[in-house]
Amino acid sequence: MMTLGFMSLSHQHEKAYAEELAKKASDYGIGFIRFTPLDISPGSMLVKALTYHPKSGQWNEVEREIPELIYDRCFYGRNQQSKKAKPIVEWLKKYPKTEFLGLGLPEKWTVYNALKADPVLQAYLPPTSLAASAQTVLRRLAKEKSCILKPAYGSGGRGIIHLELSGKTVKAAYQVGKHKQIKSFSKQASFETWCKKVLQHRYLLQTFLDIQDKDGYPCDIRLLLQKNGSGEWETVGKTVRRSYQHGLLTNLAEDSESVSFDSWLSNVPKKRQAVLLDDLDTIANAVPHALESGHGPLFELGLDICLTKDGKVWLLDVNSKPGKKAFLQYAPENRELLYKGPFEYCSFLAESRDKKGVGRK
Repeated sequence: MMTLGFMSLSHQHEKAYAEELAKKASDYGIGFIRFTPLDISPGSMLVKALTYHPKSGQWNEVEREIPELIYDRCFYGRNQQSKKAKPIVEWLKKYPKTEFLGLGLPEKWTVYNALKADPVLQAYLPPTSLAASAQTVLRRLAKEKSCILKPAYGSGGRGIIHLELSGKTVKAAYQVGKHKQIKSFSKQASFETWCKKVLQHRYLLQTFLDIQDKDGYPCDIRLLLQKNGSGEWETVGKTVRRSYQHGLLTNLAEDSESVSFDSWLSNVPKKRQAVLLDDLDTIANAVPHALESGHGPLFELGLDICLTKDGKVWLLDVNSKPGKKAFLQYAPENRELLYKGPFEYCSFLAESRDKKGVGRK
């Protein structure tokens, strides 16, 4: 029996999602285990994994071979566990007896350039550059008065900083846990010192977009794309993330909430709705091809898209490991689609392998 391995940095990460997948696996004749990269024994090449027991509702520890297929849900930080896990995952990607559902995406600057090379997507990308120095940032602020610093490595909005120039004072707003922090710099030298520390890590500099709706709530649209059982891309979920009233960014607030896409769309002026839906389809059709052509096969993508007050649609971010919680909550009609998606794609990969005469030896 073919086995799908759900790989994350912690057995607690996405536990509910993994459990639902475990319940569905037998319907497709596929085994299911969950493990972390550090559970692999380099000597025996066996994995100390967990397998789900439906009658007891418990996860039991087992020792298995490295699975034929891996669903990579590892999110890396700057901690020791991430530093140890990442090279193991890179090794696994080259291991001849296994295949990843998707290889993931490189850092955001590389992704941005791949998207920008697509003539269809160029018009949807906000002006973005590398934040090479504090002087680069100050020149952008002098021109635009407001901009965003976005970490090249990161997800979920972590590390995003909103900068605003008022007179000679620069204000920096960012999130620490559940709290919004604001720093003010009345002297250029003090801002440059702070900025140099921030830019020890790679950051992108992006135009700030006003994404508040008519009631003053910042909103962005989240699309979830997955490959189906035929290996073709389709949109399997839509939702909208909304921050607190008169906030700046949806990702700057951990108390942001998800709302139904259809209910949000009903508040968009009628004349804009058809154009917006057409833009969403255009972006959803173009992004996977633009990225796979240069960076290898993918299984799923999360697209962050916004509608500004002037009616313009912008593609803010692309994530190869999108979260599922909001889509499961606000697109219940797609619940089954989200749970069966990985297994239908596994079946497609297995059939493709058989046609090529490739199998585990």
